[in-house]
Amino acid sequence: MAGYSEEWVDVQKLTFTRWANTYLSRKRMQIDDLYEDLQDGIRLISLLQIICREKVCRKFNRKPRMRIQKMENLNFALAFLQKKNVNVTNIGSSDILDGNNKLVLGLMWTIIKSFTVAEIDVEGVSGKDGLLLWVNRSLSDYPTVDVRNFSSSWSDGMAFCALIHRFYPSIIDFDKLNPANAHENVQLAFDLALEKFKIPKLLEVADVAGQAKPDEKSITTYVSLLFKEFASGQQKKKAVTTISKAVNIAQRHQDLADEYAKVASSLLEWMTYQADRFQTLSEPRRIPDTKNALANHLDYKKNEKPPREAEYVAVEGVAGRWIASCKNNNRDIPVLEPPLEKLQEMKAKLDARETEFELRLRDNLDGFQKTEIFLTKVVKELEKVEAWAKDKESSPLFEEGLLATSTTDAEEKLESIGFIQEIELPRYKLLLATVVDHAEGLSASHSETASTLERVEAMKNFVATVENRFEDTKLRLEQALQAQLEVDAVVKDCKVLMRNLKYVIEEMDEEIEAATNLDDVSKSGIIAAKEQFEQVLVPKVQDAVVSENEKLIQKRDILLQAGRAADVALIEKCNARVDRLLESLEQKRGYFENEMDNVEKRDIVCKEFADLSARIKERCAQSTQSINTVEGTLTDQFTSMVKLRYKLFRSNTGIVIEEPTAEEAPAQANGEAAEGTEVAAQPLPEDILGPLSEDMEKLEAINEQLEQLRVYQNPYTTETIHGLRAQFQSLENAVRDKVKSLEKEIALSKLGNLTPEQLKEIKEVFDHFDLDNDGVLARDEFIMACKGLGLSLSEDECHDHFDKIDEDDNDEISFDEFSGFCADQLQSGSTRDDVLIAFDILTPENLTLEKIEEQFDPVVINFAKKNIDKLLKEDGVTLDHEKFTELVFSL
Repeated sequence: MAGYSEEWVDVQKLTFTRWANTYLSRKRMQIDDLYEDLQDGIRLISLLQIICREKVCRKFNRKPRMRIQKMENLNFALAFLQKKNVNVTNIGSSDILDGNNKLVLGLMWTIIKSFTVAEIDVEGVSGKDGLLLWVNRSLSDYPTVDVRNFSSSWSDGMAFCALIHRFYPSIIDFDKLNPANAHENVQLAFDLALEKFKIPKLLEVADVAGQAKPDEKSITTYVSLLFKEFASGQQKKKAVTTISKAVNIAQRHQDLADEYAKVASSLLEWMTYQADRFQTLSEPRRIPDTKNALANHLDYKKNEKPPREAEYVAVEGVAGRWIASCKNNNRDIPVLEPPLEKLQEMKAKLDARETEFELRLRDNLDGFQKTEIFLTKVVKELEKVEAWAKDKESSPLFEEGLLATSTTDAEEKLESIGFIQEIELPRYKLLLATVVDHAEGLSASHSETASTLERVEAMKNFVATVENRFEDTKLRLEQALQAQLEVDAVVKDCKVLMRNLKYVIEEMDEEIEAATNLDDVSKSGIIAAKEQFEQVLVPKVQDAVVSENEKLIQKRDILLQAGRAADVALIEKCNARVDRLLESLEQKRGYFENEMDNVEKRDIVCKEFADLSARIKERCAQSTQSINTVEGTLTDQFTSMVKLRYKLFRSNTGIVIEEPTAEEAPAQANGEAAEGTEVAAQPLPEDILGPLSEDMEKLEAINEQLEQLRVYQNPYTTETIHGLRAQFQSLENAVRDKVKSLEKEIALSKLGNLTPEQLKEIKEVFDHFDLDNDGVLARDEFIMACKGLGLSLSEDECHDHFDKIDEDDNDEISFDEFSGFCADQLQSGSTRDDVLIAFDILTPENLTLEKIEEQFDPVVINFAKKNIDKLLKEDGVTLDHEKFTELVFSL
């Protein structure tokens, strides 16, 4: 006692006095002055009997008056302490009788340390060190609180508040506490301990708050009372967990119902509106309007429809999870509004009408484009006829009273008339006949057809008039012709040939250019254009240009011999122009070969996209049906969903599933919750296919090829990459949510409410107290392990539990037996009876909203407040826990 600090004598006296009175109050006894009231030995003997739960001696003097009688009582007490192996050799009965302050305080600390602190055992560490280990384990999640001793570490009050918050977080707002407010912190902790847990204030606030070194023994004594209270709180937590589990299930069902109601009605309304819209939409009659309508439709499929597709898959997933959870948790199957079947029926109707509308637009566009091609050709050819007719109408040949002034003049004019009548007029009449023939194929519904037909009729009449006038002019010129010169005849022939070739070459240039300026780049369009080029245009060039040019070359030699250099130069010039025409013709032939290569690529890629998109859509539908119709035990459902996820998205998951053989029935699911569980393998449609994710990657690559080939409309399908992306993403989310939901259900059904941290702690405690590392716990090891877990069990209760667990009577228990025992002690049930029993444990008196706020987390508190009108008794204050239980299990 030589190191005793004089300044803490009063603090220890007060602390030890209040500590002793917490026990003596059971026998209606009290110590007012620690030094005086222990002198007769009566209160000391009573204190020891209460703490040790056995008699100190057979008989002692209950009314001692003499010094010898008091010393005898004190000797009984000291002898009992020695019997309990408590070291009291440095104090005698006379020291207590004479009121030796320091020795009396030392005796009290020895009693506290031996019978309260020494009984604390945490992971094999006992006494004060065990108590400090318990504090540090409890406050491991409070980085701002560092407890290294039972003195200075407690002076700011944060450690006291943190311990209370650790076990009862709802009664203290720890985040708002400030270590600088030591007095307020200590006062708050002491008040809450007394009010909520009936732990007396063994110390004054001033003796702790702000002190550089509060009394270690006083702090140790007070913290030991906190240990005793909180270590026995597991049963209360078990009751809280039972109720919380049931409420969480009910809350999850309410959330699913709200989510379904929020999305399903608006989705049904949207699908109904779109189905009616597609049925009543009018069809445009012009190419721009049709293209615009088709572009709007594609924009709808790209932007507006995919989110709705995702909503539809999400609604199906919500309904499936809700119904499955109700089945798995013994709840009534919910009545969906609107019914899921109605959504599915409207979805099918919308898809059918949408596809029908798009196909009609495509067919109309194809018909209008063909009409537009004819119309463009008619107008173009008609413009040629009109230009020629107007040019000839203003010709000087038609001037009244025109007479030839010479034979050459007459011959030239007559030749001009003859050329017109024999070459130009037949050609343009033939062109006009072609125009008339093409005009008959124009669509009557096209807006420009009527005006074009009027122009054609007018031009027929006009050409007939011009033809008559040419005939009249020819008669007058023939009358003026008197002679014909043979030399000039050759020149005349050459001029006729060159003039003819000039017009034909110009016409061939235009036709060659038009033949390779394709509007229709489909395979059929290119083949038709190529056939037109090879079978019509090339022979036409051969007949109308090459053969005529050969005639012209033959006449060139005659003119050359005659020295007509100017005429020869004209022929050479004409021949060069023919060569350029033939060179252009050969170049355009290669154009069609290149376009055929591209069109074959387009056709192949379009078919690949159509086939793969159909397969992906079908697999999405089958997989969604598998998710919503999966049945069996929770483990069966979980295994089926994990296999489905692996089959669909194995490139996107971190799991590895070993495929069973044909003779193997069990299938294993990943995750700790289903480890070791065997179920019958359920064959899925995907078993014979590769992952759906690989199909989507292939489809993305094919879509990129279509974009490079400038394919914007696929003739083999109406599906788009945007819609399939949305379906794939929604399916992936649905599978993931289903697996998570079933995994949670399995964990809850198999482990009650044991958390992974609790399971880990049980394993660590078992290994720690398996002192001989033989894989089993002996009786004494089992008792220490129970204390290490903080179970509030007496030594006799530990012996009883050990005997029940040790069924084969070999005086040892395995880890499975020990973990099962711990689960019974720590986990909670989820039936109506479990919840009712839990309420009985928590509320031996009336249940109020205030008590719920003290015991439970915000989910339970909000649930009680939301349904307060259904739970109140007639007094308007007390809650009916039976109504509370029935409400939870009605959802």
